[in-house]
Amino acid sequence: MLQLVKERKNIAEQVSEMANPVEALWEVELLYGKHPAYTENTYAVKFTTKLEGHASKCFLVIDLRDRFDEFLRDLNVFGSMEKVELHQTIDYVKYLKINGIFRRVPNLLSEMEGSAGADESLELFSLVADAVLSEPDAFPTVSSDAYKNGVSSGVILDSEQYAEKYGENAVGITTEALLEILDLDGGTRDARFKEIARGWLEQGLLLKRSNQVYLASRKCTAWQLKMHTCQPGYHRFISESL
Repeated sequence: MLQLVKERKNIAEQVSEMANPVEALWEVELLYGKHPAYTENTYAVKFTTKLEGHASKCFLVIDLRDRFDEFLRDLNVFGSMEKVELHQTIDYVKYLKINGIFRRVPNLLSEMEGSAGADESLELFSLVADAVLSEPDAFPTVSSDAYKNGVSSGVILDSEQYAEKYGENAVGITTEALLEILDLDGGTRDARFKEIARGWLEQGLLLKRSNQVYLASRKCTAWQLKMHTCQPGYHRFISESL
């Protein structure tokens, strides 16, 4: 059980503890950090089932009552939660919030949407890097003027203009090409894609968002990737999407 001491007016007073009402089936953790929807830091609650798979789901605390039915359904996809139990858990979350029992995180969105692990992120990153480097015909240079919208998988941004903007060895790669390289399809494609992208972000492989590259009169909607030769036989890229 957590030992809680609440400070009020510089006086430490012992506060009675409130138990997790769904402790038998769920781990409930309060998180505190930045979220793009709000200018101030805010709270999210992470539910982790103790059933098979130990899956988890994270919601903004401010949305718990307004989206109650939606969140209840989501939790029952992989765990077991009754209406009365979720109501009790919301009260427990309020207790955690009031008494300052939370874990600080830099980005709530990465917790809420999930991310690929470090090893998997690097493995998938290498997969994309190898595909780009091994298919020069699919990734012509800007200077060659061989890029064909809807045909090419991307373009190597070798002009002085792009070198100044993105650095040397920058590559634009279409979303479709990335999805194909990563072999993503089906109903979970978008969610899985976000997990991978956020895993790259956590590994320092993603930079800022850039949706379009203009090539003379043509426009290429793409990810901008930076291929850097770090050491013999090793390459890394930084995507400028998301």
